Amino acid sequence: MVRLLRCLVVLIALSALAACGPPLHPINPPNASIQQLNVLPDGRWKLQIRLENFSDKTVHYATFKAALKVGGVAAADIALNPDMDIPGDNADIVETTLAPSADALKAFAREIKEPGGASYELAGTINIPAASKDFKFEHKSRLSPMPGIADAYR
Repeated sequence: MVRLLRCLVVLIALSALAACGPPLHPINPPNASIQQLNVLPDGRWKLQIRLENFSDKTVHYATFKAALKVGGVAAADIALNPDMDIPGDNADIVETTLAPSADALKAFAREIKEPGGASYELAGTINIPAASKDFKFEHKSRLSPMPGIADAYR
């Protein structure tokens, strides 16, 4: 009986000690946006996509899938495997080149001339293995010409 009581006390003490460990930090939903768009001589677009980590710890980004719309028109589907670690409260850039749809090219050419630039929407998922899930994201913003740099937009 005394031996059983000792085992029970040790078990309770170990449980209490385990509860005193470092707090678990949740992985906050990430986001993505276009850092820069360059129109290449052949009409394709080179995109710099900014992946943002809003967690307070380093997070591994495995896959990125998104639909890009420009001026409300579907431009392209994007699928990347960044396979990168981004430190907490930080961001990093991944690049891709794509051939936008003909309608998106027209919408971009029309809207980029407007004072506010061209509207865009990036919506999809970012896979974070540590969270065992795909986080959904949606980002809407505008792109404007970069002064002094032809065919570059931010």
